[in-house]
Amino acid sequence: MAERTVLITGCSSGFGLGIALALAARGWTVLAGVRDPARAPAELASARLLPLDLTDAAQIDAVAAGIERLDCLINNAGYALNGPLASYSAAQMQQQMQVNVLGPALLTQQLQPALAAARGRVINVSSLAGELGLPMNSLYCASKFALEGLSESLRHELRPHGVQVALVEPGGFRTRFAANMVWGERPLAVAGPDALQLAAYRELQAKMLAGPGNDPAAVVDAVVRLTELARMPLRTRVGSDARSARRLKRWLPEGAFAALIGALFRRRLASRRSRP
Repeated sequence: MAERTVLITGCSSGFGLGIALALAARGWTVLAGVRDPARAPAELASARLLPLDLTDAAQIDAVAAGIERLDCLINNAGYALNGPLASYSAAQMQQQMQVNVLGPALLTQQLQPALAAARGRVINVSSLAGELGLPMNSLYCASKFALEGLSESLRHELRPHGVQVALVEPGGFRTRFAANMVWGERPLAVAGPDALQLAAYRELQAKMLAGPGNDPAAVVDAVVRLTELARMPLRTRVGSDARSARRLKRWLPEGAFAALIGALFRRRLASRRSRP
């Protein structure tokens, strides 16, 4: 098989690191995008490290300028801004959209000629939150919904160039993603609805993180499989939570599904309020 080259963003940890190692083991030439190459994990020794901060258009331009042919682009880098909308600063909201949507869009745009030269593919790592609006995640969900729309559009737009586009939608998996979450920095009224919801959500996060979590290898395997398929499907959902949420959203009337999500969140909030 001819040598294949892949560029993966967000390779410092989590899904990105796992995907980079898995593809390198399969003989791919791996271009590993990391914000700070000096702090990259030692496991990436077999990859070519690229300084790539998705908020820096000049870095994106520089990376793309050095690539003439690319078999696969995996837009994996991202993070979550958490908390009520009232707690987000303008800078935080702009940063969330820049990293999760605008950076991947610009990188894909700049690499389009290289992808077309190889008749390559783009794999965008989205989320369960790309199909489901979750309380305390409004801007994160907005960014992933936007990534979904971008991917659907590009799937049609890039087809004449011989470039395939697909989405991977993980549910909850145990990576450093939770440790990298950012919380809103604007102050909230003490004992107000936003503060109460935030406290309940923080408790929920702590409870979830106390459990064993799901092995991220399932997501790595799903991405690797997509690189090997002759024709990629538009969406690949990974995890029972992602698949179940999709089925419920498809089967239930829209109002009933929204009421279910709201009831689950309010029950958690009510549970906290009832404590001394």
